[in-house]
Amino acid sequence: METYRVKIGAEGEISLPLELRNLFGLAPGDTLDLCVDSEGKVFVRTAERSVEPLSDFFEDLIIGDLHSAGFTGDELKNRLLEQKLKLSTVLDRMAEEGYRAHKNFQSVKWRAIQSIKSLESMKSSPTPYQVVVTTRGIHDLAVLQAAELKEIPAVLSQLEEDPLGFKRLKGPYYETYRVSFRCGHKEYRVVYTIFAPENLVVVLTIGKRKAIFEKLNGIA
Repeated sequence: METYRVKIGAEGEISLPLELRNLFGLAPGDTLDLCVDSEGKVFVRTAERSVEPLSDFFEDLIIGDLHSAGFTGDELKNRLLEQKLKLSTVLDRMAEEGYRAHKNFQSVKWRAIQSIKSLESMKSSPTPYQVVVTTRGIHDLAVLQAAELKEIPAVLSQLEEDPLGFKRLKGPYYETYRVSFRCGHKEYRVVYTIFAPENLVVVLTIGKRKAIFEKLNGIA
């Protein structure tokens, strides 16, 4: 996550850096939402792009953590909503960072990743979508075992052909989806965002479902 430091003016105004204004397409007169969670963290987003809470992506895991922390009743419901909104915001932030990384030549076409090249022969024919993996995704692949890695080429090949054919996550502003697959008795996810005008798929994270949940919580 990148951090930008801004100063507060005499009347409480702040000036956003040009890079952020360009990234979000902000113009004079636009409205921003400032959201504060129970830990005092502040999230800034454009009003017309406000995200909604994730539908059910990790609800069972969030509830399990909240029960362990002693939350019940209305307090549990409020905390659940807050956590789901926080994870939606994290996914949007990851999508923005992934797209920016791609534009800065800091992403890799998935077939060029060394750990995958040995598992899948290169295609010579073009595909409808380009699938790229950022540094975060490459790190995810590095911790997978050989048996787990063998499942990845088939999944990413499908994304090259039809990334819209999988489950869209209800919550994030961006077109963010997830693919489920199993290796043995464990559940895995590939979470990705589609940037339709460029026929681009940016893989945000890959791994065991619970590991992704813990990672997103760590970023939040």
